[in-house]
Amino acid sequence: MSTDHAVGSLDSEKPHGKISETRFAELQFAELTMNELTKTLIFLLLAVALVTGAFLSRPTARDFKPEEMLGTILFPLFTDPLAIKSLEIVRLNVAGERNDFHIAEVNGVWSIPSHDNYPADARDQMGRVAEALTDLKVLQVIQPEGSGIDSIAFQTLYGVIDPTDENASLGDGVGIKIILGGADDTTLVNLIVGKSVTPQQSQDMMDEDGGLRYVRVVNQAPVYVVNIEPGHFSTDFGQWIERNLLDISTFDIKEFFVDQYSFSVEYVLTNRGLQPIPRDSFIGDITLGYNASAIGADKWSLLRWMTFAGQEDEYMERELEPGRELNTDTLDAMVSALNDLRIVSVLKKPAGLAAALRTEAAFDNIGFDAAMQESMQETGFWLVQLPDLKGGTSDTKIQLLSNEGDMQLRLNNGVVYHLRFGDLAGTETEVPLQPHESPFAIDSSARMVPNRYLFITAEFDASIIPLPELREVPEIPSEGAMEELEQLMREKEAAELANQREQERYEAEMERGKHRAAELSDRFADWYYVISDDVYKNIHLTDANVFRFRMPDFDEIEPIIWEGVTPGLPEIMPEGELPVLVEHLRDLPAINFEFEQGTAEEPQLESTEGESAESEAPAELEAGEALTEPVEEIYTGNG
Repeated sequence: MSTDHAVGSLDSEKPHGKISETRFAELQFAELTMNELTKTLIFLLLAVALVTGAFLSRPTARDFKPEEMLGTILFPLFTDPLAIKSLEIVRLNVAGERNDFHIAEVNGVWSIPSHDNYPADARDQMGRVAEALTDLKVLQVIQPEGSGIDSIAFQTLYGVIDPTDENASLGDGVGIKIILGGADDTTLVNLIVGKSVTPQQSQDMMDEDGGLRYVRVVNQAPVYVVNIEPGHFSTDFGQWIERNLLDISTFDIKEFFVDQYSFSVEYVLTNRGLQPIPRDSFIGDITLGYNASAIGADKWSLLRWMTFAGQEDEYMERELEPGRELNTDTLDAMVSALNDLRIVSVLKKPAGLAAALRTEAAFDNIGFDAAMQESMQETGFWLVQLPDLKGGTSDTKIQLLSNEGDMQLRLNNGVVYHLRFGDLAGTETEVPLQPHESPFAIDSSARMVPNRYLFITAEFDASIIPLPELREVPEIPSEGAMEELEQLMREKEAAELANQREQERYEAEMERGKHRAAELSDRFADWYYVISDDVYKNIHLTDANVFRFRMPDFDEIEPIIWEGVTPGLPEIMPEGELPVLVEHLRDLPAINFEFEQGTAEEPQLESTEGESAESEAPAELEAGEALTEPVEEIYTGNG
């Protein structure tokens, strides 16, 4: 009954003069309310009927028939690789700890949420992931007996235990969990990858590449055999980011500057409470020239070797002794490691520190708050005000120091990379995935690798850019022969034009260098980088690995050996003294005495009457004889 009809009936049945206007309104409202309640009740009954029908017609567990999956696609609804918006990979490491790796599209950019949304280089990796999971054909179906999905023994047998299960523990039964997410938090794939199918079974199934694996769909009991490569689902942070962190070419490198020192602060309890006590050791620095176009050892040159020496720790240049040379093997390995600098993790810097690093003279007016101080100390970096130890002045300035010194890469375009080596950053577990084993079966080749923090900055050094080579502009005399004046005018115009072009070239190079340095500063500002110990050992230079020792040529050491010996009287030697070379060799580490095999020519001295100089000369090495005895004993035995 419609509302209009209800109102009309009241009007037609209204007894004139017997019902008041108020009573009539009450009756009218009551009838309208009853009609609305009736309509609401009808809608509710229809809704209940629909829900009941859907419930009764829902697919049940009995409707799912695993055997019908044979030969079908495991995830038929996942067909579009572009639908992937996130990837989560979970596995256990050798210590039984969960290793969760998460990558997602954040504001249209692939990032790594598990590492503070560090930018990911995921295009190729995601392509391989999508290729591995689309059209995943079921080649065999294995169903559990008895308790079904709760059968831990069944899942252990095929290595498909969920690593996120609270009861999961280290062993060969735990698999790799892979979750692909789509838009609006939808799940496209939820899979656990287990053990490899044995070679015999693979052969029976005509699998030539041996890529068959047991897998289980989360919340399903059966185990399926599919062709999938779990290597595409790495939790290695370094495989998901841009490999060439520094983005350099070896042909751009001009110089290396190695600053050798160590610095830290210890807190000591004193009568004034807990006080910071600096612990420092300043050794010196090495400047190396580099030319990638040269061949072999000619790529390298020692430009300067400075040290703090003497009682006053005077900053002075050190000479390269005979028998010491640049270790080009170590230096070449360092360049290779920098050209492909690999990081294993990152840690985000405090916002105030990152903002300061994006400005010029970053540390001059930096606002140093508690969060920044704690962050830097925990990673092994220190902002301290120190005198200029190398400039020879007492002027102090704020410097960024690190636990284990630093190194600069100076490029031809004026860009200077500053790499500072901080504190240890925990350890990383390296576990190779062996064929036909669970993804995390215990492996004897697994090892715990220590990591270290790396602080990278970039700046522009205008002094690296060669100044413009300007031509001399001839002066035009006030009088002279017309032809000569015209020639001078032409020469002046040509010189001015050439100088203008040279100046423009110089200014353009300066601008490009400044722009590049600003780009790099922005890239590095937000992050402490974490490198493995292997990378650290390759790029951290000191006196010990920059130089190496060799058996010096005799013409290098002859003047030193006979220093203080009167020519013609070799039997006379200052009492209580050894040749200077022996004093030098005495201080060398024992490992440096393993010289290459070779021979040394004996010195030809003038003979004295009745004696032969040959009898007093140091014994020579026979051809092919290695110097294996302690050096001091050899020389003192012949002295």
